[in-house]
Amino acid sequence: MRVLVVANQASGRGRAVRAVADCERQLCAAGLVPERLSLDASAEAWRSACAGSRGVVAVGGDGTVRSVAARLRGTSVPLAIVPVGTENLAAREFGFLRPRVTIAEALVRNRVRPCDLGVLRRAGTADHVFVVMVSAGLDADVVADVAANRRGPISHASYLGPIIRTCRRWHPAAFEADGAGGVRLRGRGQLVVANARQYAMRMDPARGADPADGMLDAVVLDADGWLGMVGWAVRLAAAPGAVAGAAHGRAAAWNVRFDRPVALQADGDPVPGGAAREVGLTAERGALTLVDVRPR
Repeated sequence: MRVLVVANQASGRGRAVRAVADCERQLCAAGLVPERLSLDASAEAWRSACAGSRGVVAVGGDGTVRSVAARLRGTSVPLAIVPVGTENLAAREFGFLRPRVTIAEALVRNRVRPCDLGVLRRAGTADHVFVVMVSAGLDADVVADVAANRRGPISHASYLGPIIRTCRRWHPAAFEADGAGGVRLRGRGQLVVANARQYAMRMDPARGADPADGMLDAVVLDADGWLGMVGWAVRLAAAPGAVAGAAHGRAAAWNVRFDRPVALQADGDPVPGGAAREVGLTAERGALTLVDVRPR
């Protein structure tokens, strides 16, 4: 049984190379046949490689996982994750922080589960798929700064300079978010629209998000400036449950309008196309199949 291995060799400051070799040994030990596939391969090459394969193992961070998920959108080919990124939000959400031998065992037994995908749409650009969340606000501006100045693998320390620079110039935008079914949210500062619960540094503003319910959870963190966001960070880090004062809504689709063009980030990377004034966000129920490594 073939298993495709897709790796971002730059992830984890060299850890990805070692992780690929370890993953392939585990797959071989389970009687599976690993076959490497480039993330940048053509759509036809992906279709050909996926035909008859047992699954795809993505070795990398959340950006790699998001890119592979976009390739597998709407197929029945299951995805597994070997996390070697900075935050590894998707891996944390779906239980892939366990030893990699679990992935091989689950692939052999064909243990899978469905997962929703979020889809961001804006005029003039292709659909942008996300696994964990999309946000606009201070964090998206920081992510844009990191990406603009990136010269190789990053770590948590890579965000310090961009955070300082962004706080100095940040002016929060006002926004309106209308959800299917009549849900309405208004605010200024930070908006997170989540398919799953995870967020950087385990702050997790959308703690009730379920990646298998066909819905997206929107959370508003009102702030007039960066000090307001520091306050939210403290509350999110300290509160074990729901965070008081954060407006929340749940809908299968959202239309979001900003009072000026703003940067967007999805799963820790900038959304292509630059700043946007209006976007649509939709949950595609069961659009991704995951290898199920949950304890039985």
